[in-house]
Amino acid sequence: MLWSQEPTASGKASERFSWLTSRLHEALPGFLKWFPATGIGFAMIGLTGFLIDIGFLTLLHGAIHVPYAIAVTLGYAASSVANFVLNRWLNFQMHGNIAKQTGRQLVVAISNYVIWILGFSTVIELLGVQYQVARIISACVEGIYLYVMMRLWVFPRHEQLELVSSESRPALGADAGIDDDAVADDPIAS
Repeated sequence: MLWSQEPTASGKASERFSWLTSRLHEALPGFLKWFPATGIGFAMIGLTGFLIDIGFLTLLHGAIHVPYAIAVTLGYAASSVANFVLNRWLNFQMHGNIAKQTGRQLVVAISNYVIWILGFSTVIELLGVQYQVARIISACVEGIYLYVMMRLWVFPRHEQLELVSSESRPALGADAGIDDDAVADDPIAS
């Protein structure tokens, strides 16, 4: 699909999401063009995840009086799952080895949780910052961390390009009369 074409009503959700993020990217002023379109998509999905997170925190800690660390943990777990699924499907449009991607995301989510969510936001809250404000401050820092880790490690571009090139190549076999090894060595074919 060309980025300049508006998606059809029957288009896939991922195509419509790509179209929207590319439109928003084109609308950025010149000095912000370095910011990737997937960063815009990540921010949109991250806001959704954050609303899930802060909603759980407010309900559990504010209304039900669950201890802060437990409320933060449950909210973060729910938003992490939503964030991973939506980024994989809509933003980075990855397919392939979900077990590998899920394992990597689990490492990122746990490290993010320990460093930024539990550690940093708890320290800020203990210093007297209101718990929701502490969570918002830590969310700003963790957003950068999560995007970089998702883009470079969980859903790396080279795996996305390998998947696209392997899906676009026709299946070769003995029936076609073409030697697969010869095609693999041909720089034009790859």
